[in-house]
Amino acid sequence: MTATPTTVAGITPPGAVGNATVTLVTAFGTVTVPGGFLYV
Repeated sequence: MTATPTTVAGITPPGAVGNATVTLVTAFGTVTVPGGFLYV
């Protein structure tokens, strides 16, 4: 995974088609984005 102050990029494991929740853990805390990724 790579990160800049405005962008996060990474590789996801295989998943079911549809939206998936993204959770980021940083030095400042945890951020959860429901439906933040779409498997196609």
